[in-house]
Amino acid sequence: MFSTVRGWLFDVYPSTKGVTLWIIDDDGKAHSYFRKYTPSFFLHMNDADARRVDALGARCPVPVSLTRTTRKEIYSGEPWDVVQVHVHDTMRFKEAVWYFERFFPHFAFYNSDILVAQSFFYETQLFPLGLGEYEIDEAGELVRWKLNDTRDATDYELPPLSVMSLRNANDFVPPKYQKHFQLEIAYDGATYLLEQQHPVEVLEAFNWHLHRCDPDVLVTEYGDSHLMPTLAALAQQHHIPLLLNRDPAAGYMTTKESSFFQYGKIVHKDGAFELAGRWHVDVNNSFTVTESDLDGLFEMARLTQTPAQRQGRASIGTSMSSLQLSWAFQNNILIPSKKREPEEFKSAATLLLADRGGLIFNPPLGFHEDIAELDFVSMYPTIMVEKNVSPETVNCRCCRNTKVPELEYTICEKREGIIPATLRTVVKKRAYYKLMKKKYKGKDEALFRRYDGRQNALKWMLVSCFGYLGYKNARFGRIEAHEAVNAFSRDAILTAKEIAEAHGFTMLHAIIDCMWLKKEGATEAEYQSLCRTIAERVGIDISLEGIYNWILFPASKQDPEIATANRYVGWYQTGEMKMRGIESRRHDTPKFIKTMQTAMLEKMGEAQTEDELRAMLPELLAIAGDFISVLRSGKANPMELVLRRHITKEAEEYTNNSISAVVSKLVESMGVHLSAGESIEFIILDQSGKRKPEKAKPLALYAFEDGYDIETYTEFALKAAATLLEPFGYSFEVLEEKFTITQKKVPRSKRKTDTTLELEFV
Repeated sequence: MFSTVRGWLFDVYPSTKGVTLWIIDDDGKAHSYFRKYTPSFFLHMNDADARRVDALGARCPVPVSLTRTTRKEIYSGEPWDVVQVHVHDTMRFKEAVWYFERFFPHFAFYNSDILVAQSFFYETQLFPLGLGEYEIDEAGELVRWKLNDTRDATDYELPPLSVMSLRNANDFVPPKYQKHFQLEIAYDGATYLLEQQHPVEVLEAFNWHLHRCDPDVLVTEYGDSHLMPTLAALAQQHHIPLLLNRDPAAGYMTTKESSFFQYGKIVHKDGAFELAGRWHVDVNNSFTVTESDLDGLFEMARLTQTPAQRQGRASIGTSMSSLQLSWAFQNNILIPSKKREPEEFKSAATLLLADRGGLIFNPPLGFHEDIAELDFVSMYPTIMVEKNVSPETVNCRCCRNTKVPELEYTICEKREGIIPATLRTVVKKRAYYKLMKKKYKGKDEALFRRYDGRQNALKWMLVSCFGYLGYKNARFGRIEAHEAVNAFSRDAILTAKEIAEAHGFTMLHAIIDCMWLKKEGATEAEYQSLCRTIAERVGIDISLEGIYNWILFPASKQDPEIATANRYVGWYQTGEMKMRGIESRRHDTPKFIKTMQTAMLEKMGEAQTEDELRAMLPELLAIAGDFISVLRSGKANPMELVLRRHITKEAEEYTNNSISAVVSKLVESMGVHLSAGESIEFIILDQSGKRKPEKAKPLALYAFEDGYDIETYTEFALKAAATLLEPFGYSFEVLEEKFTITQKKVPRSKRKTDTTLELEFV
């Protein structure tokens, strides 16, 4: 006898019966079922080695069976005879892989490092939050299903998920720095603070709230690194079973934190603390949720067929890889566990042409009026899709007709590459979400946020796909494909420049996929017409981002005579401001400095022309002067002077006396270990280290009586003001003279609090 459940597939993970599945029905109730499942991986070897594999397979401590089959090799597209190893215990899949790797380290392993839950999704074509009718037998096994949903869907229905939020009520510093914390719980519009002193009382109260709410999703702050491990350890210590898992038979799925080198910098990744039957999402450990909220997480989990908890912690590269893995599964293509394709040999001439990156025309220094910005829409992803650029299609063995501009490379004409095949849907979906976001802006806030979250998640995938294509460790990466995309993009920009100039426009600036153009008296309609002409010729959509009343290209910090490429601020004719690269935009700028520069920018936004800007110079100088006066008085709020930096090594590895070294060692003295790539928050006390033994203090140790380094923060403020005012002759040095500081002599011991300052204009 069978029963049918209509609902959404919520969670999947390995279990003793194969995989456990959770489905949420129309009423929001969660149901647990199972499905028998046998994951597998592949080995490519000669006949003699295949016989050895058969013998070793019989002695494997994990129950396995071996069969001979055929799969396609990704680069050649040719069929390969391979051994398929079927693992009959999903809980021990990795153990089985390790067993064969130990005896055959030289073999090429395929499909061997894919999570069991994901391979289940790939093989069945199911996906998280997929709506369907699921047929269940008397034993509770999922036997068949009919999906009423697709991964490509845009206006899909979502289940009525219940959400509980957990955080440390004391958010002055991250929980890692605290020995004790107050647990704050929020759900159903109410907030509860667990103020009990004894851990047992806290755990019992927490369990009561979990039972009462029965959340589908636990959203935490620092849950992976602190809250969840702490609660689990306390529960074990006091022998109180926590109700975190919906599945009492399952344990917590945890991973260790790690630091690694990626894209030229040290990156730190917190470990994971995942649950069974309920999701745990740590907003401090999820790029997806930080950038696009839960709507972005739902979209990415569905599209990439990645369990939501894993997707929440995944990098954009990992998400891209999952799309590619799914496509490979469906097309019987072997998925290498390690990249084996070497970079091709290149002549010196080819290297010179290939290693150029995107095209950049540096802008003219200073203010400019009536400038229009044109942006190619998803330029690099579009090139990959439309030009069929993919690791296996560049310099294929079968085609020589389709040439890459400037380079000796060719593109395959006979088969579609894995990159364009997987990106096409992403490009299409994001375009739709952007249209819907625009439609509901100012009309329906909930729908606006939903579509904005979805498009933002896909935006980061599209932004990253190009870099991931050239990443040396990317599973389906290849430097020649990366170089081909750059070559096509340079050709597109140059062609667009020629078309614009032929229509009487002058190009002031261009960077990668954006152009800034000027033509006296040009209307919006003329720019729109130009966009259509360029798009028809180049084959990539280009849109009018906006027309500026004025735009400022500030001087380079290295050379005051030139501007830098991606550093500007301007006000559109619509009244909106856009900025890139300046202090207000940077994450490492103290809040106080951002506030000062933003106040100046808001005043500047009232000006329509450069002459009007020049006329308000006294007001702009007065704004800067007011902020500098507060800084110099010692009365600035220290919490607005906090700086955030990523450390590049562990405390004991520092041999110098830099601020990062000083702060790291102070944190270490608190009993808190920081790994390379983690961030630290601190306030500068004495940059020179002459007046105070400590150059800076971490926020966790800071006391208001410590004061701050007036001179250093004043320098920050002057530089931020100079960014906006230097075209009018107010460089950093001029502003330094403009704001004359007279300091009265006071006892050294009182200077932190009793210094009397006068701010004068010269």
